[in-house]
Amino acid sequence: MKRILLVVCLLAAAFVSYAQPASDFSMRHQVRIGWGDALFETLTFANTKPHIYPNPQALPENFSIREQFNSGCTGHFFVDYGYRLNKLVRLGGQLDIEGIFWEEGNFDRNHKLIGTATKVRNHNIVVMPTVRLEYLHTGIVTLYSGAGAGMLVAFDNLGGCEFSPALNLNFVGVQLGWGHWSGGVELGAMLGLSGGNKIYMLGSRLLSVSLNYAW
Repeated sequence: MKRILLVVCLLAAAFVSYAQPASDFSMRHQVRIGWGDALFETLTFANTKPHIYPNPQALPENFSIREQFNSGCTGHFFVDYGYRLNKLVRLGGQLDIEGIFWEEGNFDRNHKLIGTATKVRNHNIVVMPTVRLEYLHTGIVTLYSGAGAGMLVAFDNLGGCEFSPALNLNFVGVQLGWGHWSGGVELGAMLGLSGGNKIYMLGSRLLSVSLNYAW
């Protein structure tokens, strides 16, 4: 009985392998559009805990404290292009953009906003060349890893603008599909540091998904 089951499993595996379309390495160009999480930014720019006091009348009449509220983040939207040099290596470039938004203002001892809140609209744009190693092709499945290094531009609606080196690491990615269209999931990390003193991103884009088109 065990031998029969073994033979059936081997035949089924052979049939599935035969039925899967072979990877088409003649399609050298690929464009990907995707989204990645922004866990670091979401935690860093989270709302300030409201300062609500049990006995506000005990505080000075002119008391005020600054808080951040209505925080939000778009996550990372990215688009990239890759050119296949051979079965293993794909070179290209990527554009990544995200928005981080919040309001901040002073609150009195009764936790009422004093005056008008300041709306902050911050954007991070990363441009980088990339390299990807596609080390496993099994029909509809492609496994790969990669990296990119480039420049981050951080600017806001208050006139601030700063530059920083940026790095994106893709530890492992899975691409599913055949023909022109496919989808992908990646585990990685995007970093943006300026001399170790300013951290723009640290462990951002831990998870990314994409829709891909090849030709």
